[in-house]
Amino acid sequence: MTTDDSAEKRLPTVSVVIPTRGRPELLRETLATIVAQDYAGELDILVVHDREDADPTLAELGRDGRTVRSLTNDGTPGLAGARNCGLRHTDGEIVASCDDDDLWHPAKIRLQVERLESDPQLLAVGAGIRLLMGDRDVDWPGQSEIVTHDRLLQNRVKELHSSTLAIRRIAFAKAGTYDEELPHGYGEDYDWLLRASRVGKVGVVTEVLADIRKDVPSWFRGKALNTADALEYMVDKHQDFADNRRGYARILGQIAYARGTAGDRRGALTYAGRALRAYPPAPHAWLGLVSTTGVDPQKVLHVARRFGRGVS
Repeated sequence: MTTDDSAEKRLPTVSVVIPTRGRPELLRETLATIVAQDYAGELDILVVHDREDADPTLAELGRDGRTVRSLTNDGTPGLAGARNCGLRHTDGEIVASCDDDDLWHPAKIRLQVERLESDPQLLAVGAGIRLLMGDRDVDWPGQSEIVTHDRLLQNRVKELHSSTLAIRRIAFAKAGTYDEELPHGYGEDYDWLLRASRVGKVGVVTEVLADIRKDVPSWFRGKALNTADALEYMVDKHQDFADNRRGYARILGQIAYARGTAGDRRGALTYAGRALRAYPPAPHAWLGLVSTTGVDPQKVLHVARRFGRGVS
């Protein structure tokens, strides 16, 4: 008996985990774009409601090969806990994450699975994004196909947004799950990527494949001091930031900016000074200083975002 080499290879099941809280209309728009993926394999779509009741009517949005399930977070409250809950309640070989307000282009999962299948060393891949700013859209295609750990220390890498990631399930055994100790759950995807990039390859499908809404509120975007707390925790946890001058100055400048916008002038000056000593040209350090001068740093940030940038 001979093997038919032309037989179609079984495509991996992709589990899609969507944490949500209090945004049912946006969630349904998000789900519509996930169900509409042109991927020929199975999608198991799980909505994890954080600190709210599950919505069983979401199942009606599914179809053959596109099941939609809904449950309430049964673990630690917050974004990291909701993502880990999703990991426990799914079993697809690939796990894709999406926030409850973002939108996928039809080819996203197909192209990402093809990329993962083409390189067994890849643990995760992101994708180019389109930032929906409200008054204008900004395309941010992938800058390179591989993202090194050193680059992740230096730059948050927009293409590795939580709504773009497609991750081999085995990657969580190697890098660990999402850190539920991270204050306020801020930057849980970035923390995970820093760990993953130490133990394997992280890549990007450079084509723009997801729309990221920047013009709507989110339960998971904390206040300024929450951001500062989380970033200080991250600097302590990932001590190799100190080995990358630009990256170290960037994250210290972010802390300075957060503390300055929260009215903590002394803390902002302290962190901005540390950032400038690490790498004087760092724009984040100067933005941190601006936050202590009485000039509204949100206006500066708004100008930066018009060009697709920010303080990430």
